[in-house]
Formats: sequence, C-alpha cells, structure tokens
Amino acid sequence: MRKCMLHRNKIIIFFLTLILLFNLSACGGNSNASDDGQINLYIGVKDRESLNMIKYIINEYKKANPKVELNVDNSIGEKIDGDINDNSNMDVVFISRTDMLNLVRKSALSDMRNLYRENNLNERYYSVSKSFGRFNDRYYGIAIFPYTIEILCNEDAFNKLNLKMPNSMNEFMGSLKALNSLQKRVPVVLNEDVDINTALFSIVSNNLISMKKLEDIYDSGPSAYKSLGEMQECFHRLNDMVKNGYVNKDTFEIGNGSTIQKFNGNDIPVIITSSYYINDIKNTRIKCLQYDNSASDNVKVPVMADVIMSTPVNSKNMDQINDFIKFILSDNIQKKLYNKGFITGNRKVNTPKKGINKSIIEHLKNSTEDNIAVIYNMPKNFRYSISLKIDDIFSGKYTGNEWNEVVEESY
Repeated sequence: MRKCMLHRNKIIIFFLTLILLFNLSACGGNSNASDDGQINLYIGVKDRESLNMIKYIINEYKKANPKVELNVDNSIGEKIDGDINDNSNMDVVFISRTDMLNLVRKSALSDMRNLYRENNLNERYYSVSKSFGRFNDRYYGIAIFPYTIEILCNEDAFNKLNLKMPNSMNEFMGSLKALNSLQKRVPVVLNEDVDINTALFSIVSNNLISMKKLEDIYDSGPSAYKSLGEMQECFHRLNDMVKNGYVNKDTFEIGNGSTIQKFNGNDIPVIITSSYYINDIKNTRIKCLQYDNSASDNVKVPVMADVIMSTPVNSKNMDQINDFIKFILSDNIQKKLYNKGFITGNRKVNTPKKGINKSIIEHLKNSTEDNIAVIYNMPKNFRYSISLKIDDIFSGKYTGNEWNEVVEESY
C-alpha cells in the first residue's frame, strides 16, 4: 500500500512538473512573440524642419531606452491614409493636421482623451497645441512643435533707410509702402510646407472666420464651402492692399537660411518668418512686430504645426506606445528641445527670456483655436488654388469671385 502511494505521488509530481514546464515555456513563447520590445513609427511629413525635430526626439528615446527596438517607416508619395489603413502594425504616427482630419473621418485614429487626462496635457500644453489635435470635440493627436508666423523688423536697417520702425500692424503697412517705393523686397523664410501666398492668406484671414466653423465642414463638398461668404473678404482685403500700394507682385521674395544671416546684419529691414528659425536671430536690435489687440481689424498671429502625433485604431502594443508618448511629451524632453532653441507646445518649459523669444512665447500663450492658420482646416488641395488667386490679385486681376473659383477648382 505504501509503495502504491509513493508510486502515485511520483506520478502526480511528474505531471505537475510537466504542467509547470509547459506553462513556463508558454509564457516565454508569448514574451518572445509579443511587440513589447518594439515600437513601429510612421513618419508622414516631409519638410526638413519637421524631420529634424522628429529625428531628435527619436534619438533621445533610443538613448533612454536602448532595449526597445524602434522601426521607422517613412511615407511614400501622398498615400498616407492608405499606408496607415493597410498596415496593422503602426503604433505611433507623425502626420500633418490635414492628414489627421482625413484619417479621423475614416475612423483610422484613436481617441486620445485618456492620454490627455493621464498626462495632464490640458494644464501643461498651450491651448492652440491641443486644438491642432482636436476634431469634433475629441482629441486624436497633439501638435508637439507649433510655430508662429512672425514679422521681424531690424531697427538699424530701418534707420539706414531713414524709415520709422513700425510698432503696430497699421504702421507696418505704411512701412511696406515705403519699402516698395525704394524697391526693397521683404524676404519670407518659412517651413517647406508653406509658401509665401498661403502664409499671407493666413495672416489676413485669421481674424475673419471661426476656425471651428471651418473645421465643422471639413471636406463636406462645394456647397458647404461656398456658403462661407467671409472667405471672399480675405481676397478683397488683399486686393485693397494692392490698390493702395502696400503690396505688389515684387513686394515679397523667397528667403532661406542665408537670408537669416544677412538679416542679423543691417541690410534687410523686414522679414516674415516662422518661430522655427528664431534661434538663428542673434541681433538684439531685431524686434517682433507687436499686434494691437484693441484694434477692430486686429490680425491674429497665425500658428502652424506640421507634425501631429497620433495613434492608429489598430495599434496593439498600447503599454509600450503609452510609454513612448509619455516620454516625448515629458517636461524633461520638451526642456531639452527648448534648450536647443525650439519653442515647444509645452507651456511649463518655455521660460520667457527676453526680446524675440519672450514675444513668441507670449503669442503662443495667448493663442486659441482661432489662431490656427486657416490652411490647416481645409483640404490640402485648396492651397494651390488659393496661391494662384493671390498671384492673380498681385497682377491686378481681381474678379470678386475668387473664393467660389477656389472651391470649384478644388473639387
């Protein structure tokens, strides 16, 4: 009897050992097959400035998390929605706002409200940075690199031309007329995704229409857009500027990095540029044009953002994804970006210094959804038609029907 019991106990122990080994083997197999050690990133932006910043934050993550494998996939052509819809392995995507809006309407992006709450983004990030990732009152992303379009004036260069330094938008218009008479062009130095005409259109239009109104009818068809009569007013104002001698087809020219260096000297009185380049401005005699908030025709500072960070609905590796996003949005990484000269969307780390830096931070701090440049709340194909219409206006070909023509050409 005793021998039988011992034999039976041995059999039980044997089977228990087999079960334990099987479970351990299964657990080990699941660990090796899971995506916990890797993150699949999709980069759907192409301009050099945005790619530089994305590269920096990815490298910072790699240094802090050497055991996590980052797989980076870059977009090819204009098939971003197809790339993301057809690939179930995308974890985090870096895309434009217009691409974000297109993907949301196809139910391809996750609602990020929980991430906003867990990371206290409502308190830590500027209102406009959050607004870039919002659609239909839900959050599908966040703009990590918002930048303002600034009008910068070099006081010494104005003095050399015997011109008064402008202190308001109205005075700046007078300066433009004087510069035209002296055949002095105004360089425009912007991120690659924006041209001179659409930047001007954004400056003129941002106080004329509610961005929420535009967002609500996004890609809803020609009749919805034609109902926005206020959009024609943007072209009308540009035409008035031409008729009154403030601007013409020779007023502006495309600038680049070397233009910024010349501007640091005293040969260029005015440039229009994005805050991305502000770290390259070294001359303390250069000032940001201040806007008169009490004026009835006040122009809001346009805010642009070419990079929205979002997560597709088919993302599966949520723990690793959340860790990556928390790392990128952390005060520590945002502070590093700020120390490198980038003004970020994180209000906590943007410590105002003085001069231009202080002015730009103030502009971002006071910006709302209505400061989002108008082109970011329209389908991308609108931009080309808008730019052509502005070329026509600069050449004296104003029809009074530009907006309807833009809508018809875009659909």
